[in-house]
Amino acid sequence: MKNIIYDRICFLLFCCIAAVSLLLSACEKDEISPPVITEIRNYAASPSDSVVETLKAGQWVVVLGQNLGDVSQVYFGSIAATINQTLLTSQSIVVQVPTIPFDSVARDKVNIVTVVNGSGSASFTINITGAPMIMYVRNVAAAPGDSIVHTISPNQKVNIVGYNLKNATKIAFQGVAADLAGAVYTDTSVIVKVPGNFTGADPVLANTITYATAVDTINYFIRIFDPAILEYYKDPLFTLLTGGIGKEKTWVLDLDAKGASAKFKGPLFFSGVDYGWDNQCTKTGGDCWLYDAKYESWMGAVQDYGTMTLGIKSGTADPVAKVVQKGIAKSGTFSGSYFFDIKTKTILFTNVVPLNMGRDQVWSKAYVISLKDDRMQLGFKDPNKAELAIHNYIRK
Repeated sequence: MKNIIYDRICFLLFCCIAAVSLLLSACEKDEISPPVITEIRNYAASPSDSVVETLKAGQWVVVLGQNLGDVSQVYFGSIAATINQTLLTSQSIVVQVPTIPFDSVARDKVNIVTVVNGSGSASFTINITGAPMIMYVRNVAAAPGDSIVHTISPNQKVNIVGYNLKNATKIAFQGVAADLAGAVYTDTSVIVKVPGNFTGADPVLANTITYATAVDTINYFIRIFDPAILEYYKDPLFTLLTGGIGKEKTWVLDLDAKGASAKFKGPLFFSGVDYGWDNQCTKTGGDCWLYDAKYESWMGAVQDYGTMTLGIKSGTADPVAKVVQKGIAKSGTFSGSYFFDIKTKTILFTNVVPLNMGRDQVWSKAYVISLKDDRMQLGFKDPNKAELAIHNYIRK
């Protein structure tokens, strides 16, 4: 009898030991190991699925390593990315590089990829880049002369400071490319010499640095003093438009309180799209009809519509525009700039809508129909049909 009891006790002890062993084995299997990153590859079909050395926003990549199946977060430069759970395995993670605000991420974190699971994290260093970003421009000189500058000149050496500036494919000032052979790059800046001759500069890009890399091209606005720009604004047409450099002219619509006009038949004419400068047809056989009627009530109410002041700043030769718009839905006081292309006889407006009578037109571009010292006609394209609405202005 004692032997039977003893055997039963031994059997029970064996079963307990076996159960504990199974439980311990199960726990060991459930334990999550910290992740490991070994490399990052381009997410593409072979042979394009190569190891990458530089990442950019929007790029799809595969993070390879070990213990990745339970990863809950992937960070690029401290910014969380969205994980494609359907393509997640213990050896790989398919993920899209997020947009990184480089100006707000710590410099020592920008080029770090981090994966996180329940047992820890792993980091991998790789170059992460994006569109070039210019924060400011400094003068290249010994302290304290190496200060931030707001105006640059031909032949001046400047230090452009920002992010993702390395390996520029083009740095241009007012459309004139700088010599990149002597460019000196650091992690967050490039020293380059402003071109000495702006012959052939694009007036549309006045006061603009164009910075291009393999990723993207951006424009940065800074005052660029160029004697040729001053010569451009000395053209007699600018004297008619603004009075000249350092001056301004204020224009109003040619419509008085009684509905009469002083210089034109009425405040608003209509024409074909090829009707242009000096009231001439710009194309042989073009669409050049003209409806030049007196004021009619459907044109708009008889009222004060406000003023439009156009000028050129003294010294900097910056073109400036100010519109005080009254009596229409988009009324208010607006300030901006413009560019008068004296070759094409067009005016491009920026951040300001020209003085108007409330019609639905494409206001960003005006076709100069005529320009005298005391009167001006600007045509604006109708967005829905092939015609120009010609607004007639007189000098206030």
